[in-house]
Amino acid sequence: MARKRMYSFAEKKHSQRGLVSTILGGISLVIFAALAYLAYYLYGQGGAYLGSIGLTGTVFSLMGLILGMMSFGEQDTLFFFSKLGTILNGCVLAVWIFVILIGV
Repeated sequence: MARKRMYSFAEKKHSQRGLVSTILGGISLVIFAALAYLAYYLYGQGGAYLGSIGLTGTVFSLMGLILGMMSFGEQDTLFFFSKLGTILNGCVLAVWIFVILIGV
């Protein structure tokens, strides 16, 4: 039995929340890489400044994960950036939580 093909002529756009989620994940990843380099360069003596920037990166990743999850509810959109942002933010948030728990 052949499947009946259905054609849709509606133009789908990328999800705006998914795009913002991916951007926030990228920013959080860049912040993590920069802080890891600075912590190595300063021999672990970065102090509260690096910690506060790290907390900002964690908040970016958490907000990106929330926006990525919310973007799956949009209608007539492509979900590439939603999936990419959700996976990226989930992985980066797991790394941030791991680093925070090591520091405690």
